[in-house]
Amino acid sequence: MPRSRKLVIFDLDGTLTRRDTLIPYLTGFVVRHPWRIVRMLHLPVVLATFFLGFINNARLKEYFLTAALGGASQVQIEQWSSTFVEKLLARGIREKGLMVLKQHIASGEHTVLLSASPDFYVNELGANLGFDHIVCTRAEWHKNRLTGRLASPNHSGHEKVRQLGLLRSRFPDTYISAYADNDSDLELLCAVDKGVLVNASRRTLAKAMSLDISRQHWKD
Repeated sequence: MPRSRKLVIFDLDGTLTRRDTLIPYLTGFVVRHPWRIVRMLHLPVVLATFFLGFINNARLKEYFLTAALGGASQVQIEQWSSTFVEKLLARGIREKGLMVLKQHIASGEHTVLLSASPDFYVNELGANLGFDHIVCTRAEWHKNRLTGRLASPNHSGHEKVRQLGLLRSRFPDTYISAYADNDSDLELLCAVDKGVLVNASRRTLAKAMSLDISRQHWKD
């Protein structure tokens, strides 16, 4: 029997947005607080340890968040997040991706933004885009100041599949589709009822050749 309820998951960076959002967010904040540049001088070494396999993506993210934002007040983060989201909505969202999202919303499907990017700007962005539910990496706060550490698992790779399991429990007997762009998302795209790989690099397309997922290119 066909399932009447439908839920659609959208990845954020590179799927709905034209490019990554975290690095521009961090860069923009540091430009507004230039003394923080000194705290970032060690990051090339940290990046090298990541590529050599000594630290994982979550730890790398914590190093970058701590260097650029660690100790920033909630007011500072909220102010920059609002400015950043406004700019992103004006110039950084793929027109085709937004059109597809609006089509799903108009069809009455439950929409979920599932992103590894941090909640302090993803929540506001997702709300502005009209998502019903936003699932993303949570940042840690201490006395209204951002520590730079993560308060949840990094919502990338297998963690997205775990979040999918939680969504299936919350919305049983629901047909679930998903849009994503990265090779780290392939496990998620294979786990849903209909996975759509969009805007993928050649490397990701090569990895996806033998998988039972659709492919689209949202060029704009």
